[in-house]
Amino acid sequence: MSTVSINELKQQPDEQWLKSAEKGEMIVTSQGRPVAVLLPINAESLAPILSTLRSVRAMLALEALQKASEASGTADLSMNEIDAEIEAARQKLRRQ
Repeated sequence: MSTVSINELKQQPDEQWLKSAEKGEMIVTSQGRPVAVLLPINAESLAPILSTLRSVRAMLALEALQKASEASGTADLSMNEIDAEIEAARQKLRRQ
């Protein structure tokens, strides 16, 4: 998998796109850090690729929520405790 900086992409966009299409994925970097991935696609592959990317984003979001709950100490709440928290939040909203 090759990499290209944002500056290189700005200076030679057509050349970089062709390189990406030939090699598959290309990582775009800014100041040495990855910021995007370029993928060659066509009309037939667009929908499945977007669906897969959305699934991956959902899994990453779930992982972040799980880590946050572990960090806050709420990862081990029972279902009854969760239900009680939800009910308390709903009652608070009703009072406002």
